[in-house]
Amino acid sequence: MSGIAKGMKYGPNKKGHTVTPHKTKSRQSQRKGKKGEKVAFVRAIVRDVAGFAPYEKRVMEILKGGGNNPQKRAWKFAKNRLGAHTRAKAKVAEMQDTIAAAAKVAAAAKASEGK
Repeated sequence: MSGIAKGMKYGPNKKGHTVTPHKTKSRQSQRKGKKGEKVAFVRAIVRDVAGFAPYEKRVMEILKGGGNNPQKRAWKFAKNRLGAHTRAKAKVAEMQDTIAAAAKVAAAAKASEGK
């Protein structure tokens, strides 16, 4: 437990009034940057309807193609398109997850077809 519990005394030398601390409401700054439920839902629908941007397709092509260190080449390509290293890394990770999900669906379809 944190040092402040119900019925504890406040003040210097802990000789002040016995009080119950207020429950503080979380600030917007503590929530900033977290993706909301509604936003995630809308983005998923847009992705289903619109599909991938041409540069995203190219990133996936680079990752699938193999060759000499495809992940690094994909990062470099994405960085040129997005402008920031961290955004490029996040985009390449997203594309890798998409490729893995598509492979998983294809494997499940192949397994159900074989039965």
